[in-house]
Amino acid sequence: MRNFFRELRQRKVFTVAAAYVVIAWLLLQVAATVLPIFDTPAWVLKAVTVLLALGFPVAVLLAWAYELTPQGVVKTDSGGEAVAVTEDGVRATSAPNHEPDVAIELPSGPSIAVVPFRNLSGDSSQDLFADALTSDIVTGLTRSSHLFVLSAGAAAGLGPGEQDLAQTGQSLGVSYLLSGTVQKVGETLRVSAQLTDVANKVQMWSQKYDRELSAETLFAVQDDIREQIVATLSDLHGVIYATQSKRNVHRPTASLNAYECLSVALAYDRHLSPDYHLRARESLERAIELDPNFDEAWSHLSWIYTDEQIFGFNPLPNPMERALTAARKAIELNPDNYHSHWLLSRVHYFMGHRDLFLAEAQRALDLNSSDGTTLGLLGVYIAFAGEWERGMDMVHKAKLLNPNHPDYYYTAFGIEAFVKGDHAAALEQFHKANLPAWVPHQSFLIAAYSALERTQEAHGQVAQLRQLLPDLALDSAAAQLNMYFPFQPELVRELVGALESAGLPAADAPV
Repeated sequence: MRNFFRELRQRKVFTVAAAYVVIAWLLLQVAATVLPIFDTPAWVLKAVTVLLALGFPVAVLLAWAYELTPQGVVKTDSGGEAVAVTEDGVRATSAPNHEPDVAIELPSGPSIAVVPFRNLSGDSSQDLFADALTSDIVTGLTRSSHLFVLSAGAAAGLGPGEQDLAQTGQSLGVSYLLSGTVQKVGETLRVSAQLTDVANKVQMWSQKYDRELSAETLFAVQDDIREQIVATLSDLHGVIYATQSKRNVHRPTASLNAYECLSVALAYDRHLSPDYHLRARESLERAIELDPNFDEAWSHLSWIYTDEQIFGFNPLPNPMERALTAARKAIELNPDNYHSHWLLSRVHYFMGHRDLFLAEAQRALDLNSSDGTTLGLLGVYIAFAGEWERGMDMVHKAKLLNPNHPDYYYTAFGIEAFVKGDHAAALEQFHKANLPAWVPHQSFLIAAYSALERTQEAHGQVAQLRQLLPDLALDSAAAQLNMYFPFQPELVRELVGALESAGLPAADAPV
């Protein structure tokens, strides 16, 4: 009997039944209010009531037999489903006493399964919340363009209390396994989540989320926790990609597969330097040699080509034309990849195409507004394009979604305070970021010192910047600032004036 009720939960029969009852009740309330207005005979309301009652067992049977997935309505797998990985890297799904289904080739990148979260409350009403949260997390993870996510049905019936997590992950053939618990005491809800590295049999991340829960806040709390878990794990600055990048960044490029080449390139975002830039470009070009249809490699190559122009790293001819071509190729290969759209929007931003930038940015957000990296970086550029409040709201949300954000978020927070005239708060944010050679960051830092009449510190900051960038002068600094803020000419003039007042020469000068 216990297994039967578990099967009902896994197939979401309870969820569908509860939803049907609520919707039916609402329909009856509307009918009872509206029908008398039109002098409808009493038997009509009785007929509606009977039809809704007859529809209840139909809805329950359909919930048992079918499941609504991103691919449409599909027949629910039986409880005896087995998932295995063959020796040549193929995932096969089969049920006892049946021939295996058509094999699905596993991708070369990371894969994850989510074990149903367990309810520790001793209150069966929280079973529905645990099931709904598990389902929401699976749905959220599937929106990541880098991550292969097993369907919720693949991990049904498994739980951390029943067997070793690493063994569960191995049986499913995945790289990572997410598990968790739900516990409610009074009005306080605690959700605990942990990520297991299956190959190394170690817990690589865990987090507790405590929230006040009521009937009015139920869905908001569920969405909040789901968004934070998904962003922390799956965005480009999340736990999984940071781990993949660290494993591969020092391996020879020739020994890497296409996905591993991409993971190497992702390390560049945390180490903005010519050396990491060159390695990223070589790795992505190698990925495209291995797989010319790898849309993620094309889109990230547009990012690397753009930075040839922005930072002057390892420049080759026509960087922006190459960046535009690479981004468009990525979208041609996969029009629904949100990363490709936001990276194309970045190309348009630095080419000064404001309307095209905003259009592509919105397309990326329409496809996935919960990816921390996409939300944060688009927020930065939208703010720099003049929509300060909207853009910075996005950056603040991105920071909440994923605490593993890059340092230049602090630069954005500092610029936000600077634009509002709060130069002391701006300095506080700028000092949280370790970006000693990034000219825009240093320009705002120097301008904040100057606004606070801390002249000596402003001059000292210019001297440090010139130590790192001996060829930097007013004209080259102005060129970088105009590139970063193509739609903010007055702000650029203010920054250049602060640099000049702090001693940055108008032409090359000895250090």
